[in-house]
Amino acid sequence: MLKDSTQLITHRSSLLTLLLLLFLFQSCYTPTEGCLDINATNFDASADEQCESCCTYPELELTVFHSVITESSLGADSCINHSSSFALTNGDDNVFQINDIEFYLSDFQLVMMDGTIKEVEDTITLSIYEDIVTQISKDTLVKDDFVLITRSQPTYSIGNFTGPGAYMQVKFKVGIPSVLSTTDVDTLATSHPLSSSQGMHFGARDTGFILQNFSVVNDTATSLTAITAYEIGKDDFNTIDVELDFFRNFDPGFDITIPLKVNYSKWLQGINFATDSEATIKATIVSNTAEAFEIDE
Repeated sequence: MLKDSTQLITHRSSLLTLLLLLFLFQSCYTPTEGCLDINATNFDASADEQCESCCTYPELELTVFHSVITESSLGADSCINHSSSFALTNGDDNVFQINDIEFYLSDFQLVMMDGTIKEVEDTITLSIYEDIVTQISKDTLVKDDFVLITRSQPTYSIGNFTGPGAYMQVKFKVGIPSVLSTTDVDTLATSHPLSSSQGMHFGARDTGFILQNFSVVNDTATSLTAITAYEIGKDDFNTIDVELDFFRNFDPGFDITIPLKVNYSKWLQGINFATDSEATIKATIVSNTAEAFEIDE
């Protein structure tokens, strides 16, 4: 009987010790905070509690490859020479050089296999004329996915994008919607693509943006230094829709890149810079725009 009592006391003592240790462990344990959103780039599966506003989300990015097709490369793509010394021809006697290139892209949409359209989540408030005649401004919230493409920059951030899954198409516009042509560009951060610091505005607020700018040496046989800037704005067009096949699967928590190729042989096809009028050259550039873009496989 005494032996049984001793065993019972020992058992109870062990149990109390275990409970005490468990209590001490729990009282000393500090839960780990972290991002528990699987769509975030910093998702932390080991975290116990969701942190406050600590999650960061993937970026929709754009890479741009500027290409031409030259006679000497037997039809192969080659990057336009950044020194502007690369001579081009459209198959006639006119030999020209592209000194500089700038143009706007906007309104990016990725189409999933089920037809769902995904867009960036970034927005910006722009001050635009509610009435051009009275010049009364109105603050307007719009999607902020404007990109100013230049030949010297190969990579661009379009905005935050949360949309893992299977995709089949990418859509975007070359240019800027007409409703935004009276944006007060002086109120924007200097780094923003629409800011006046980019130098892509005609001057007066109601004259709008320079949507495409091609600086060209029209005829290398005549002069290598005479450069003509073809500044194309809202009087020529506002936006041109581009739709490209884009079959991709994207995992949650990773940036998404659109690899875009711009083919200037197609964009400038049919133009004789030496003999065509400025109006004809601008009209042809606008007409060829949609065919100049493709996915860089």
